[in-house]
Amino acid sequence: MCEYYEKNAERYAAETFTADMSEQYRRFLPLLKNGAKILDVGSGSGRDACCFQKYGYQVTALEPSKNLCKEIRKGFSGEIVCCDIQNYHPMVRYDGIWACASLIHLQEEEILHFFEKIHRYLKDDGIVYISGKNGIPTGKAKDGRYFLEFSEQLIEKILKVNKQLKAEQVWYTEDVRGRKEFRWMNVIFRKV
Repeated sequence: MCEYYEKNAERYAAETFTADMSEQYRRFLPLLKNGAKILDVGSGSGRDACCFQKYGYQVTALEPSKNLCKEIRKGFSGEIVCCDIQNYHPMVRYDGIWACASLIHLQEEEILHFFEKIHRYLKDDGIVYISGKNGIPTGKAKDGRYFLEFSEQLIEKILKVNKQLKAEQVWYTEDVRGRKEFRWMNVIFRKV
């Protein structure tokens, strides 16, 4: 998976850095206290990490692509960890986890395992935002990347593997980059 992003890091960062995520921010950020610790999973261009840092949050950008980590550093002065979520063992737990369009590259079992072990990453009463494509086939795309379709069934499975989680918000949005062949499923969980 990383290979695509290693080869296309600069172009990918340029294409995604200015995407308007204000609706998602408006739903996520009010659920956090001022100065909260946020883990940005699959930080990509660093767009969201930069925004959260600008608003005064303590942000860790987690990104497995070395070349994307270089792109993130261009605008972000916080901690960058070059690692995937499966192998990340944090020293602290976070108030919020932001996984915007990043978990879609994992197999369903990997996502369920992550949520099963969410206590490793998330404080009690912490929140998790995830988003993924809805209306696509699960599998490899033409560019070689694997995509998992996000569906209500996936959310149900997540809630089954971890009874401490509650789905607080589920909503759908059009693609901010104008692609029409799918929509985005957005979910906010709270650890109770």
